[in-house]
Amino acid sequence: MNNYQSNNDDEIDLRTLFLMLWYGKIYIFFFSFLFMFFASMYLQNAKRLYLVEYKLKPVSETQIKNSFSGLGGIASLAGIQLPSNTTTDFKIFQVLISSVEVSEIVFKNKKLVKEIFEDEWNSSLNSFSDPPKSKFRDYINYLKGTITGSNGVHYISPNPRRLAIYVSKSIFIDEDKETGFLTLSAVSPKPDISLLLISELIEASDQIMRQRYINFSKEPLAFYKEKLRFARSREHRESLAELISKEEQKLMFASKGKYFTAEPFIKPTISLHPIAPKSKIILLLSLILGLFTGIGIVLLRNAVSRDKK
Repeated sequence: MNNYQSNNDDEIDLRTLFLMLWYGKIYIFFFSFLFMFFASMYLQNAKRLYLVEYKLKPVSETQIKNSFSGLGGIASLAGIQLPSNTTTDFKIFQVLISSVEVSEIVFKNKKLVKEIFEDEWNSSLNSFSDPPKSKFRDYINYLKGTITGSNGVHYISPNPRRLAIYVSKSIFIDEDKETGFLTLSAVSPKPDISLLLISELIEASDQIMRQRYINFSKEPLAFYKEKLRFARSREHRESLAELISKEEQKLMFASKGKYFTAEPFIKPTISLHPIAPKSKIILLLSLILGLFTGIGIVLLRNAVSRDKK
């Protein structure tokens, strides 16, 4: 009997709850519509973000290994140092991409720099300047200074160091553990600008590695040729001649080759459609939030009205 009465009370409670929500459906519909309206306004004004990907692999890694295979023992006996490992060069190349040294080269492209820091470009002054801040922002800065005792950071116009910071934050470098290949990616509302920036970074990093090798190779070549002059055995002379030949080939490649350390193995890509914001997810979440808010308001009103009675 008690179980029957308990079940009956539950049914009455559920029925009462349903009727309560039904009578308050205007609030549920209103808040659902309101939240979806705000979500729609956000989506209309939100920046569409696209994914840019640029994939790289080491240049002629196998060829260099094959060229010098079998010469290591002879070269070490002759006291000769073989060219550096391309894997190490590729690692250095990876670090260089986000370095200030590379940003100094990229920064020479003034048009690209203007696009990156467009919010700070003052066309009337034809130079970069501190963008105007809202009163609310000024108040926050004043409050922050009062609490921390800091006077705030003075404006610094775009320079290579700031560009390097921007690169480290906006360009993501991912290394494939199996192949060792690199993927440079960026999520940006201006995918063309991001792709141009990545291309400039790769070209500048490759140019630095190329110039370093050209500067370095002069001394080993002179050393090899000096050794060749005094070499007496035929095997020693042949080994030195082959090393000089290979080193000069690589030097020629460094001087005239299109890519020296890293090269793209597939064409860079830009996503066909924006990857953010996710319109369907945002609208669905806003609908759910609106429903729960409306239901909460209805339950709160009924609780208040019961207390008054």
